Amino acid sequence: MNVILIVIDALRPDHLSFNGYSRKTCPNIDGVAEEGVSFSNIYTVLPRSDPTITSIMTGMYPYSHGVRMVANNKVNPSLATLAEILQSHGYRTAFTKPGSIIPEGYDRGFDDFDLLEWKIKNKIKRGIYKALNSGNFMSDAEQRFSTAIDWVKKNAGKKFFMTIITNDLHWPYPIPKPFDHIYDPGYKGNHTFSDRANDTISRGDLIFGVKSLPKEEINHAIAHYDGGIKYTDMHLGRLLDLLKEKKIYDDTLIIIASDHGEHFGEHGYYFQHGSSLYQPSLKCTLILRCPKKAPQGKKIEGKVQVIDIMPTILDILDIPLIEDIEGKSLLPLAEGKIEKVRDFVFAEGIEDHFKQDKRMFIKGIKGKWRAMIIGDWKIIYIPHTDKDIFELYNLKNDPGENNNLVEKEKEKAEEMKEKILDFIKGQSNEGDVNAEDLSEKSRKLLIKAGYIE
Repeated sequence: MNVILIVIDALRPDHLSFNGYSRKTCPNIDGVAEEGVSFSNIYTVLPRSDPTITSIMTGMYPYSHGVRMVANNKVNPSLATLAEILQSHGYRTAFTKPGSIIPEGYDRGFDDFDLLEWKIKNKIKRGIYKALNSGNFMSDAEQRFSTAIDWVKKNAGKKFFMTIITNDLHWPYPIPKPFDHIYDPGYKGNHTFSDRANDTISRGDLIFGVKSLPKEEINHAIAHYDGGIKYTDMHLGRLLDLLKEKKIYDDTLIIIASDHGEHFGEHGYYFQHGSSLYQPSLKCTLILRCPKKAPQGKKIEGKVQVIDIMPTILDILDIPLIEDIEGKSLLPLAEGKIEKVRDFVFAEGIEDHFKQDKRMFIKGIKGKWRAMIIGDWKIIYIPHTDKDIFELYNLKNDPGENNNLVEKEKEKAEEMKEKILDFIKGQSNEGDVNAEDLSEKSRKLLIKAGYIE
């Protein structure tokens, strides 16, 4: 059986039409969900791409696999990755991704990893497209899925594992025409969310609401983002059509996931993920389609995490896990054999490099937020130099996390405090990134992605 893993950066599950969203953003994703298993409560482990994708590949939390920072990361060399395991079982493996500085060891186990020939071909395609389509451009999803389609055509007769990462939904949501205005065709504004009001608002001021955009600009940003989902979904459809054409659609395990969510003003955070651990950043998307092994049209409410993807893939393929990992197979849950796979959900935040973040009180890993969910209860731990801050929410009664119950529910708060502090006790608390010490290329890429000023 083949495996295709598609990770759509920053895809919020509540913006997908099969989850009840008002806009019909994703007919192809809807179709995969109808033919597979979807998970309504899947959580990231750290709301940023590199740490989460490493967790998907290793089945381990970031504090275990070592990719925890904005830059200068290294994958723990003692851990076996999903690609290495599948490669050892005779799979041809490939990974296509957007341009970025990758953590050391990120490419382990891939026969074809972000090849130079792919980059050159896509650069030529972008140039031709721009010349033929004045005022428009070829965005990321088209390039990644075109690369994947070409690769699958060449490897359709072999067992293969293909990983596709797209980032069209990452700020500033660079979506080509006509998808940029597909959900707000009457928009007459100046598109200021993307250029930070013509460079009059810094990235940090924008993220943390120090200077706010007009409501119509925020709504336009959301429409742009939703257009990006539609755009990505269209190119996903091209890949699905190829699998059907090659008659390998039902012999391919298809996983559609996201690495984290995105904030659109909730709790005062705009067009970003990771500076907080509220639900818009933490909740992800996960759909599995494998008619020979998994149920069809089933939606599972139980809480799971992205670290559970790797052992689930191996379980479906009947490949045993030799080493202990922190993820759990979701196949028994999908089959209805068990009611839950985990007792808690845990996540840590990014270390922030914005002076505008008034809720990051300690630099580096020591200052990271942590969150834990047990049942309906969620606690957020924010380290502080004077007195640590805790927030407690009942997600069943307050899914928007508007009412901090840490003072009203003292007994539950103490219980949750003890659990989260005990859990993080053994984790390394050392590490920081000095932005001034980064290479010029790394600095430019992090600025472009909006992680530093």
